[in-house]
Amino acid sequence: MSYTQRLLERQREVGHPVRVGVVGAGQMGSGLIAQIERAKGMEVAAVADIAPQRGVDAYTKAGRTGVVVESDVTRAAELVEAGTPVVINDGLQMPKLPVDIVLEVSGVPEIAAQIAFASLIGKKDVALMTVEADVTVGLLLSSVANSGNQVYTICRGDEPVECVKLVEYAEDLGLTVVAAGKGKNNPNRHTDVPEDVAEEAARKNMNPRMLCEFTDGTKTQLEMCALSNATGIPVDVAGMHGPSCSVDELATKLIPAEDGGILTSTPAVEYTVEGDVAPGIFVVVRSEDPVVTHELDYLKFGTGPYYAVYRPHHLASIEAHLSISEAVLNRSADFQTKTWRSEVTAKAKFPLKAGTVLEGMGGHHVHGWTLDADDARELNAIPIGLVQGCVLKRDLEAGETLTYDDVEVDETRPLVAMRRLQDALLASHVL
Repeated sequence: MSYTQRLLERQREVGHPVRVGVVGAGQMGSGLIAQIERAKGMEVAAVADIAPQRGVDAYTKAGRTGVVVESDVTRAAELVEAGTPVVINDGLQMPKLPVDIVLEVSGVPEIAAQIAFASLIGKKDVALMTVEADVTVGLLLSSVANSGNQVYTICRGDEPVECVKLVEYAEDLGLTVVAAGKGKNNPNRHTDVPEDVAEEAARKNMNPRMLCEFTDGTKTQLEMCALSNATGIPVDVAGMHGPSCSVDELATKLIPAEDGGILTSTPAVEYTVEGDVAPGIFVVVRSEDPVVTHELDYLKFGTGPYYAVYRPHHLASIEAHLSISEAVLNRSADFQTKTWRSEVTAKAKFPLKAGTVLEGMGGHHVHGWTLDADDARELNAIPIGLVQGCVLKRDLEAGETLTYDDVEVDETRPLVAMRRLQDALLASHVL
């Protein structure tokens, strides 16, 4: 039975659709609100945004009327129960409303992690769109959820989640996963700063820093790190190879070096540039059985023993609400961090002076670079998710990896506290 059929059946049983509380009504949030409002058996019961008018506008674009802006949580809860669309100005209050799941679309890792944690301790399921938060404290968040009766999930539609689905498909077929990843569909210029992409950002109606996070390579590093930590598949080399590659070349390039490929160790998470892989995702697999290999060749799946399982698209906010259905109906997460296999560290884009107050992802100072988590720990490297606002204690050369010893960290930040707790629990083998 499809999600839609089951959601409608649930609605008949409980008397109302799945109530979704959305935190963040920017470009992505507005699109998600519109998509959820089109889905049968669920509705956006409440929106939280620091600029409430954005929430009202998002509701209006989605066709909802009679929207009420309410600052009193008790009154807002009454409105939700009555089926009235409501907008509040504090996302941390969303778990106090009678919603079935909190959907975080803030795009800010510091906020996203707090929303997720507040939702879980408030006994609410939570779905995140901000993968940067998961790459920083995802193991802690998933462990908190799994120890109780809540679901914590990253949403469908983005490359890491859809790639996990391909990995699961390949494993279910009894094939050996050799490589998994995505095609990068924008430049890979590690020294980009927001001013370099300002015109393009304006054309795309994007924040320049958000676009810069893509073009300086950080976003790809984050997404592939998330994939690594969800599957346990490591990176082959620091930062990954990132070869130029077409779809037709996946099963000949992303295979072991002894078989003519570029990988020194398998399986590995990877990304490709140029070619025609983007905006798709892929898994390269190996058939271990000659009978299966013969059958796959006969079915024109490729020429064995290596094959590429390829999906040519990922649909971002259009698919995200599928994770709401999976959480509510099946009490299951589409995507969770399950191990701490990889870490996205921060490398200096340019020479930096002591005393610099560092900008985070997509800014003027650092770009992301994925290392094996053990190597990052040995370096005492600070995760890129914690860099923003730190004060540099010594001069750095371009290309140097930032360590905790290099910066003054504000230990009062909730995200820092959560990461410290996660690290301590990992060190004591609790996680």
